Amino acid sequence: MDVLQEYLQGNPLWLQYVKVPLVTLGYESRYDVFVKAHGGGLSGQAQAISLGVARALLKVSEGHKAPLRKEGLLTRDSRVVERKKPGLKKARKAPQFSKR
Repeated sequence: MDVLQEYLQGNPLWLQYVKVPLVTLGYESRYDVFVKAHGGGLSGQAQAISLGVARALLKVSEGHKAPLRKEGLLTRDSRVVERKKPGLKKARKAPQFSKR
């Protein structure tokens, strides 16, 4: 657990995200979890780890689906970065307009 605290910089909210699927089913000490996460920030990675653990527990037993679904642990956050459009500085930021 100390590796997890070191990686997530001891942030209690991020640590809680990772533990929620195991705590929901009462498996805090029954499984060892090894994860590789890359991309995004630490908050997003913590939520991705939570989703991965929940999906892994779902493969262990289909009976886990109801409690995990009730806690909202099987839902993926589908937001992604909007693409940059031609003629704009960023996705929505246009160059400043000058009348004269």
